[in-house]
Amino acid sequence: MAEQSASHWYRFIDDDIERRTRTDVGFTNLISDHPYPMDDDTFQGFVDRNAVIREYLRITRDVFLASVRGEADPAIADTLLTGQPPERDHAFHKNLTERHLELPRYFRTDEPAPGQIAEVQCPASGWEIADQVHALYQAFPDDFGTPVRRLGAPVDSLATSLRARFGDDLVVHHLTGNASRPHGVQYTVQRLREQGIRHFGFDRVHWKDCGLVRAHEFYDLRYNGFFDQWMEACERGELFFDHPPTPLYDAKVTMAWPFWEKTRQYYPDAVRGLFPHTEIITPDGFHLADGRWVSLEEYCRLGIRRRDHYFKFGSHHPTLNWGSRAVYYSGSFTVTALRALFDRILADTAAGHLWVAQDARMTPEPASGVTRDGDQVTFDAYTKLSGFYTPEGLVGVMAMQEHARKVHGSPQTVVSIAY
Repeated sequence: MAEQSASHWYRFIDDDIERRTRTDVGFTNLISDHPYPMDDDTFQGFVDRNAVIREYLRITRDVFLASVRGEADPAIADTLLTGQPPERDHAFHKNLTERHLELPRYFRTDEPAPGQIAEVQCPASGWEIADQVHALYQAFPDDFGTPVRRLGAPVDSLATSLRARFGDDLVVHHLTGNASRPHGVQYTVQRLREQGIRHFGFDRVHWKDCGLVRAHEFYDLRYNGFFDQWMEACERGELFFDHPPTPLYDAKVTMAWPFWEKTRQYYPDAVRGLFPHTEIITPDGFHLADGRWVSLEEYCRLGIRRRDHYFKFGSHHPTLNWGSRAVYYSGSFTVTALRALFDRILADTAAGHLWVAQDARMTPEPASGVTRDGDQVTFDAYTKLSGFYTPEGLVGVMAMQEHARKVHGSPQTVVSIAY
């Protein structure tokens, strides 16, 4: 790829970001020199998963509430609520209503292998990255070709869905306190404003006008000064939470519920199949995917090839359950380091903050990108795919590729989209 073309690509996205956000952050990843290649079956899998993911969210909410209300094993709710202060504990959740707990409508998946979800985030970061890359492809058809997928710009699809669900007079309050990419949120806000969706803090509106509150974590909601008023407006049917006012959608421990003996019965195989095998780590050990129980010391003595798991902080403390923090690939640890990690996990468990062990799923494949200087970068990478969803369905698939097994946004991460 010619050096001039590559510099044009970055200049195009940088100018777009600066024009909309008045920041000079620019594009913070590497641009792939081609759209992400995806066969029809893989793409259709992303389309079909929308309904199954929503079923997972519904079952998880209903099982959790049944546990909180004494209609199911109280240990289920305890995996989330043990040790929580009164403003987040069982009593708080018992008072939540159906309006408060309407299901998330907008979310993103992280899939280290197609159809194997490592996380579901609502409303999720990264919409702006997929949107910016889509705009780049549209602006340079000679470089990136014509689209073969019937997917528009992700934020345009989001705006269309928001208007259809909440009306043309919708006012949004989007909180950025725990967003890992606050400038990205600002970009999305400005793109939505261009589509006529007003935002508190940007348009001439009052906070009482807000009909949708968007947040990236429960903590942002619960400790906001408007929280009590939002809850009252929600109960009157005047406001909707994009992220419901509960930590249920922050904590990774719920990915273990389709496999856990106390909750497995509630989930059909189709939902269970969304996730790699995921287990709660207890002081006595945990189950492997084949059903074998392994103690923590036995796990330490397994060969590296058999320690093919990610250990993830499963609770919802904001300093750990954020971005890619507190996620470790156990196969890269020495025995001494692994024992030290288990000591940390046991200390957190004693405080009510559980960890989970999740079978590692990876997609190793070559990646190629272009630097700002026009240099071609080609390397053996691991791929993470993310599907972006509205209630109407899939609106985009983004690929991030990096040397490390734990793929996330960085200056060395190559980004593309299915196009």
